[in-house]
Amino acid sequence: MNTQTLYLLVATTLVLSANCSADKKSEAIDREVFVGVYSDLRIAAVETDSGSISFAGRDSILDAFGVTEEDLTIFLEAHVEDLEFMRDVWNDIELRMDRGDQVN
Repeated sequence: MNTQTLYLLVATTLVLSANCSADKKSEAIDREVFVGVYSDLRIAAVETDSGSISFAGRDSILDAFGVTEEDLTIFLEAHVEDLEFMRDVWNDIELRMDRGDQVN
């Protein structure tokens, strides 16, 4: 493979990746919704003896926010490359957990 072909392949991959990321961002749930759902899931898990939440408990929290497990995954996929944004999201989740704030 010559250098020109390699550059073209890399450029095409980057363009497709950027388009995919933009599509995911438009599909993704709001940051505050993600923080609320994830915080509630973690708080519910921590409050159990086993440290994990039941499927029924998980589904109850997801239903309360009107989101699915796939919505959480899409949010993460949409923002995975923005390290500062994700750091701030995890910090918000940690702060909410420290306060014990359950939104629902």
